[in-house]
Amino acid sequence: PDDRRRIDAYRSHSATLRMNVALSELPRFTTMQGRDDFHFLGAIEFSPSLGYLQDAYRDARDLGWARRPVISMQIPTTQDDSLAPPGGHVASLFCQHFNRHLPDGRSWDDVREQVADVVIDTIDAHAPNFRASVVGRQIKTPLDIERDLGMIGGDIFHGALHLDQFYSLRPIPGHAGYRMPTKGVYLCGSGAHPGGGVSGLPGHNAARVILRDH
Repeated sequence: PDDRRRIDAYRSHSATLRMNVALSELPRFTTMQGRDDFHFLGAIEFSPSLGYLQDAYRDARDLGWARRPVISMQIPTTQDDSLAPPGGHVASLFCQHFNRHLPDGRSWDDVREQVADVVIDTIDAHAPNFRASVVGRQIKTPLDIERDLGMIGGDIFHGALHLDQFYSLRPIPGHAGYRMPTKGVYLCGSGAHPGGGVSGLPGHNAARVILRDH
């Protein structure tokens, strides 16, 4: 009963929005004029201050999505030009902060294009050629992520990374060692310590436990 109660109380609401865009040219950032293209090779982060992050969080909590979202942009065609036609590029946009459940009861299916425009406008404010360079876009709202990938709440981290769902409390007290209540069942994804990201550590740690048990 205690395990059931704790699982029922587990929170998965760190929703994100993903976009993939096809571009006719690279973004021309106003702060990078006259510099080489080296800065395109890594992640480009749109989160200029702590105040910006706080505003994005409050917007998502109160309004459903950040009016100036936190965005991580990667442009893989700068390292592999076979991903787009000659002269073209593709970009991946990982966007935060968003709320799976909109406060006015609307569905994400109703606002997907509107919110995608907010993302485009946010980047365009830093690279004024960006909107005009977008020749195609794929949008994955929190609802799409939940519906298509089974990630509850559109939460790619498989549960909010809050202090009461972290370290020895992830996913729930008493089961942070990768062994689940059912014998032979192990948790090896982002819902296990140390949580989401591209570290592979939850799977690595779970594999070590499985080897010890067998």
